[in-house]
Amino acid sequence: MSEYRFISKQDSYNICELIKEAMINEFKIAEDEAIGRMNRLWGKYSSPIDEDEDFLNLETPQDWAYIIYYGEDSQWWNKSKDLTPRPYP
Repeated sequence: MSEYRFISKQDSYNICELIKEAMINEFKIAEDEAIGRMNRLWGKYSSPIDEDEDFLNLETPQDWAYIIYYGEDSQWWNKSKDLTPRPYP
């Protein structure tokens, strides 16, 4: 679980693996980038995000992939928009 700096439970690890795979498949990015994007978004918190048992279950792994890649305010669900991914180093 150490690759994901923001979780502390095995169930959360499994969900993160599904999110990672969704990003790799959907956006054709490398595994390191997918993990890095999740760490960038959620790693800034001082406690694990999975202390709230339902947090990672608020969205499907596919939806989380889009939110992480494009941003929650990007209207990623609107397929007619020309979307720009969040910058990644």
